[in-house]
Amino acid sequence: MYEQFFGLTAPPFQINPDPSFYFESKGHGSAHQYLRFGAFQGEGFIVVTGDIGAGKTTLLRALLAELDPAKVVAAQIVSTQLEAGELLSAVALAFGIACDGMSKAKLLVTLEAFLASLATSNRRALLIIDEAQNLGPASIEELRMLSNFQFGNRALLQSFLVGQPELREILRLPQMEQLRQRVIASCHLGPMDADETRAYIEHRLHHVGWSGRPSFDEQAFNAVYQWSGGVPRRINMLCGRLLLSSFLDSQVSIDAARVDRVAAEIRAELSGSDHVSGDNAAPAEPPRPPHATITEPLAVQRAQSTGHHPSTRSDSRPQGNAEASFRAALETAAMADTPSGAYLDLELPAGAASESGGIEPGPLLCVAASQSALVAMAALIHAFEDREDLPAVKLVQIIAPDAIADAGLAARNSSDLDLPDTGFILDIQAQTPAGRMAEILAMFSGLINRHQPSAIVLCGDETAIVVCAVAGSQSGVPVVRIDGGLRHGDRSTLRETNRVLIDHASSLLCIGERSALAHLQTEGVPANRVHMTGTPSIDAMHGALHRCMPPEQILRRQGAPDNILAHPRGYALVWLEQARDGTELQALIRIDSTLRYIGKTIALIWPMPSTAESALPPHRAGTDSAAPAIAITAELSYIDMLGLVREATCVLTDSGWLQDLSTALGIPCLTVSEQSERQASLQDGTNVLVGGSIRRIFREMSEILDTGGKSGHLPELWDGHAAERVAWHLSNWLLAQRDRAFRAHLEGA
Repeated sequence: MYEQFFGLTAPPFQINPDPSFYFESKGHGSAHQYLRFGAFQGEGFIVVTGDIGAGKTTLLRALLAELDPAKVVAAQIVSTQLEAGELLSAVALAFGIACDGMSKAKLLVTLEAFLASLATSNRRALLIIDEAQNLGPASIEELRMLSNFQFGNRALLQSFLVGQPELREILRLPQMEQLRQRVIASCHLGPMDADETRAYIEHRLHHVGWSGRPSFDEQAFNAVYQWSGGVPRRINMLCGRLLLSSFLDSQVSIDAARVDRVAAEIRAELSGSDHVSGDNAAPAEPPRPPHATITEPLAVQRAQSTGHHPSTRSDSRPQGNAEASFRAALETAAMADTPSGAYLDLELPAGAASESGGIEPGPLLCVAASQSALVAMAALIHAFEDREDLPAVKLVQIIAPDAIADAGLAARNSSDLDLPDTGFILDIQAQTPAGRMAEILAMFSGLINRHQPSAIVLCGDETAIVVCAVAGSQSGVPVVRIDGGLRHGDRSTLRETNRVLIDHASSLLCIGERSALAHLQTEGVPANRVHMTGTPSIDAMHGALHRCMPPEQILRRQGAPDNILAHPRGYALVWLEQARDGTELQALIRIDSTLRYIGKTIALIWPMPSTAESALPPHRAGTDSAAPAIAITAELSYIDMLGLVREATCVLTDSGWLQDLSTALGIPCLTVSEQSERQASLQDGTNVLVGGSIRRIFREMSEILDTGGKSGHLPELWDGHAAERVAWHLSNWLLAQRDRAFRAHLEGA
């Protein structure tokens, strides 16, 4: 009706799903990748949920358009008000199999034969169940039984379950345990944010030839977002009516007043009210959007205790009582205004929806006290946020001399790794180890009391992590351990003792290598607390590689000479944790002497904390051929370290995470330590334990320069999907915890 008036080729805001209008918001893009991942796997179940109008069907149709029909035979069932027996017939009919009058036994045989025939012609079957929340448990069990069909070791049928959030409640039932174990990916489509809402509107308009007529002012876009809550179908309904309203009034611009008026009209119609807002009438007050929540900024949660709540946040590091300052910062965060917004319920009459009344579970507190732990947490947090069935996530970073020592470097790593701006940095000021432990305990206990977390997720072996594990265990909060079970066997070392303490204080342990399982079994950790998942830091590496700069740019930015890269044998990257700790300077000086000899054979790039550099002899790139070629830089961010490792001839380190990183990239690694807890990199990967022996180091270095060094292969489950497996096990574990608590409540009632 209005297309010609505005110069459009078609209506841009139709309610019916149309894949040609598909818009990839952040949420839809993530879900799209999950579906692609699932379709590539060709087995198990993929679960996609979202509220009414979230764009599930459009997303599915966009995926189907990408699949090669010569390789994938897809069938879709939309009407799901079916009993278990009827569902089997519906599946057969969806694949074009005539099944009138067939018994269930014959129907199953016929379905299996059809699916096997596809496999023999190198095709596979994909079944999509839309509105799957209407299926009963018995019907879902029939689908699970169909997933048992196999041809050799190949699954014959893959199923996508698509539905509203109630579907997740069905899948959480105890009798759904077997099906949950076959879900290989799960995602939830949430609403778009304000910027995405504007981009979505403009995307659909451009798709039909929009040239700026009608125009939307800035406030109009904001108003559409407020009224629609960022839900695509609500946006379509509201914007379609806006274009009609503007056409009827012969207007070629849309402002916020028109949005409010039209939205109020729609709301009145849906609620059955006789009231319709006129030009001068204010729209009825819409309720708050369901996704509006109080968030706490990722900042140094420390402020001077002045007796009042400051309105601005300082980036400085003021002195003062740690616990009092921390509590003041928490109170400041609690005083923050909740984000405002409006919401237009286009499915139900106004006020018809009711809250469940349930208590929202506390967040997951993900704690990092080192750069390597922060990297692993980045992969985990992204995986946790992709699952609607997990609580919200808050990142806790601990800044201390023996943990993450540089707040600026921590901030850069957070930015590079796309970490969310929701969490805390605990800035520890105490000068002694005992003082730091006490300060961490006070501050972290305050966090636990304030947020009542569902679980505490820990990675690393720093003393700060021990304190957090103990605080969580004593508070009755479940502790989830990432990369648990790593051991080298020398209990006289602080880090080894820390690893044991953290593991034994944990309720759920996710391990990255088989040797860790053996260690935990030997120590008496129950097998039902341990899950083999792989190591999330490898996931983060895969996600960060494309951001790395060339080594010459990294060195130039650090003020180091990049002519060192011209060495005919390349360079070795040096990183020593004992230099980072600053506790074993004599050993560091001995290793430095060894490295100066090696620097006459191959160039060295050595990122080094300023405290360690001041304790060592100065390094210079010499002018004659006998002088060592060593470039000293300041500590580097993870992205820069990754960029240097990727192009290195080899790595010399005593750091566990660099041993793993070298193996994942296929770079030879010499571990200049007497022991290593990273057994997978030693047994399967490129890592060689050389200790401090200059003879052994030279021998292995010569082997690397002459033949390329030890060849290795990727350890088990180092496939870039460890974080997804951790998220899956954590979801099931938390669900089991809630089930046990509920049964205990019923038994005690």
